[in-house]
Amino acid sequence: MAASQLFLKETRDSYPKGRVSIIGAGPGDPELLTMKADRLLREADVILYDDLVSAELVGHYSALKIYTGKRKDCHHFEQDAINEEILRQALQGRKVARLKGGDPFVFGRGGEEIEVLRKHGIRYEIVPGITAAHGASAYSEIPLTMRKVSSSVAFCTGHPVNKIQVPDADTLVYYMVASSVHDVLDAVLKKGRSLRTKVAIVQNATRYNQKIFTGTIQELREREKTVYSPALLIIGENICQFIEENWFSKKKKVLIIGSGENSYDPLDCVTVHLPCSGEDDADRQTFMHCVATIGHYPVVLFSGVLAARHFFSSLFSSGKDVRHLGGSKILTWGNAALSELRRYGVVPDLAIEMEEDALLTKQLRENGITGTTVLLPGSNYPDVSLMRAVEAAGNSCAPLAAYTYGFRENEDEINLDFIDEIYFSSPSCVRNFHTLYREIPGRTTLSCADERTVLECVRIFGRTGPDESGM
Repeated sequence: MAASQLFLKETRDSYPKGRVSIIGAGPGDPELLTMKADRLLREADVILYDDLVSAELVGHYSALKIYTGKRKDCHHFEQDAINEEILRQALQGRKVARLKGGDPFVFGRGGEEIEVLRKHGIRYEIVPGITAAHGASAYSEIPLTMRKVSSSVAFCTGHPVNKIQVPDADTLVYYMVASSVHDVLDAVLKKGRSLRTKVAIVQNATRYNQKIFTGTIQELREREKTVYSPALLIIGENICQFIEENWFSKKKKVLIIGSGENSYDPLDCVTVHLPCSGEDDADRQTFMHCVATIGHYPVVLFSGVLAARHFFSSLFSSGKDVRHLGGSKILTWGNAALSELRRYGVVPDLAIEMEEDALLTKQLRENGITGTTVLLPGSNYPDVSLMRAVEAAGNSCAPLAAYTYGFRENEDEINLDFIDEIYFSSPSCVRNFHTLYREIPGRTTLSCADERTVLECVRIFGRTGPDESGM
């Protein structure tokens, strides 16, 4: 047996493949997670979670967390890069939880992800979640079906705008309509619905900041209302059942700052948790030393989107550009890393497709990348499997923490206009909160864990109760 074939067999035998759970997190309320999903998340070694999954939810679990958020025109990860990251983690023998907003198989692209897992022989299972339409219906008291009013319902998407489908159903629910509400309404009118047809827009369904607009098609077409993602459009006569003061809107919305607890009855309150401090960035001093001595690293290997993105961001902020890497060979592993480098005008000396680690070793040997030092930009958790593959080709590895796993960019700010009460668990939480939010709406009550926190709250915000001046 050839040496390369022997190494390939030993690698497959020594490092068995992991397993992947594709999990629906529900539409937003963390308590809508299923019991099975909770068990798998507790067992997971790594969690890859989407933009619409709350940080509060993933914060309950001890696994390594990778934020893979995607929104229209603002992608932290492209879908191909997410597929590669899931595969990479599974090939290292890890239990991977892929946590998706809503349900994985209802406009969730779960089918695309399991195609990759099938291709590479990775074991997987799918855990359904409450889809956004069901969450929006329950938390707005708009029934999707109702005797003598609606006996059929269809789920659709508002994209692409030139191919919007209008099924023949009593109730229509359109996902992803933040930028296409008027296009959907026009399509519905062309299909024969009346201008007097009832319509509801539900933003941030099941979350503390849920907002509902209702009216007729004509009223919503004439009203210049900005719609923010995530948003659902519901069309049908069942909306006549909607009441302004529904069960969810009556609950007090409480923002809890820090790890302290207070007695808030979930029957009467919706609680939102905000930690006092965020994740630390990677060691800036170590990174700058590495950049200054880049000549010591004949080869730089980028193995993912975040590795490339944070490396070049730090490089540029230090006053240098890609010419600083002119003396090093640049390698990429996987199409996602290759695409990210192209954004910076960098063409790698060698682009290796994402496959098993043993094949990476083989590619390095065949291209003469052996007996040298390879710099591996990545996270604060080095990719041990990748390092083994590079070392198996006769190289030494120098892992570099260019970013911190778990750090979530573009975290949505808390909209204080929806908050009725803010609870501070310590004086430091008051100070940290003030660095992010300089003003608090006058109607909002401020409450504190102890007297020291009360004094700090009065010192910084001048009050603890509602602002009686009305300002």
